[in-house]
Amino acid sequence: MASSTKNSVVMPKPKIVRLYMCTWNVGTTDPPSDMTELLGLDKPYKMLPDMYGIGLQEVSTGDADAEDNKWTKTLTNILGKTGYVRVKVVRMQGLLSLAFVKRENLLSYEHIESERSKAGMGGWWGNKGGVSTRFDINGVNLIMVNAHLAAHMNNAMERIEDFFTILDTQKFRDKDVDNILDHDYVFWMGDLNFRLDDLSRSEVEKDIEAKNYSALLKKDQLLRCKEEGLVFTDFEEGPITFAPTYKFDPDTDIYDTSEKQRVPAWCDRILWMVHEDSFQNLDLSVKQLYYKSLPSYKTSDHKPVVSEFQFPVFPHPPNPPVVTIQVPSVWKLGKEVDVTYTYRTNPDLASSSWDWIGIYRTDFATYNDYISYKYAESNTGDKGQPNITVTWKGKDMPTYPGKYVLCYISKVKNILMGMSNEFQIVQ
Repeated sequence: MASSTKNSVVMPKPKIVRLYMCTWNVGTTDPPSDMTELLGLDKPYKMLPDMYGIGLQEVSTGDADAEDNKWTKTLTNILGKTGYVRVKVVRMQGLLSLAFVKRENLLSYEHIESERSKAGMGGWWGNKGGVSTRFDINGVNLIMVNAHLAAHMNNAMERIEDFFTILDTQKFRDKDVDNILDHDYVFWMGDLNFRLDDLSRSEVEKDIEAKNYSALLKKDQLLRCKEEGLVFTDFEEGPITFAPTYKFDPDTDIYDTSEKQRVPAWCDRILWMVHEDSFQNLDLSVKQLYYKSLPSYKTSDHKPVVSEFQFPVFPHPPNPPVVTIQVPSVWKLGKEVDVTYTYRTNPDLASSSWDWIGIYRTDFATYNDYISYKYAESNTGDKGQPNITVTWKGKDMPTYPGKYVLCYISKVKNILMGMSNEFQIVQ
């Protein structure tokens, strides 16, 4: 976790960040036609969260690429049009995690990494396990884990083993953290597969009908194991006020009618942990705004579970962007334009001749949405170098008027290191 010394100067008011999380075992199905409720998009933009963490399980492996699959494409298209940029996508077999942030806040997010941990079939196949995405927000670090743990009623100990496999095998390059639990904020979601002990199908259905969830939760394996200190020690989970999310007959609200007659359970969960004393000049805390399932989505045998959180970070990034880009506010279509940029000394990441500066429409959804790009100069970050000139002309220029920005992308980590102000291209 990060650390900071107490400062006698009065600190500015912290920035409150809102995070929307969604976990869903999609059972190899395609994305639904309407994701408004799934993503909580039924409100004005200014009321939408600062970032999304989406964790899917059992995504069809027929299109196993992290980016080139129906779920990634659909989510990126919807959230991109809403004002978000996908900053990371990570895939391991059926596990798929995506992180999106509001476009205007991109430079607040640094040191973005992802990791994978295989747990299924002795760690060989990776059908079970976890993937994570971590980053710093204004100097406070956060990680989101998406896990799919061992299945079946009697495999609680295997689920616990999977949990610790994920903890033990994920390491990070960031100098402030070594592992998952080192992060200031830890959010853990997924199909954790914990079941209800010692209850028959009829007993569970009776309590579900009466909405007597408190009685059922006394038999919940995850809560029992947590109370015994076996798993998710120091993690918190909000009150569960929704019906068990597994197992349904697909396209219905009816619990499993197959020969197995599986006992309903809360397999799909979202938990969190916070190191409240990471900083002497910032009190860390997490407030959960809601925690619910979305039973209207019926394509899978699981229901999605969503939650929104808010938590404080520092009001500004600890350092200015590594790269600052100066651009004319108005470009003439078809006319040559000189752009200058400055690379600030950066001991953590040297510049490379494979770094590049891309020109984007202001509504870009990923760093791959560039219209054209220019390679940057190498070795400019060792001592810092000001006023490096790049010229846009000819075929590299956009062909249509509109609003654009320039982004400097590090090839080493495929992360944003600088972004220009918005400029207009006119006829």
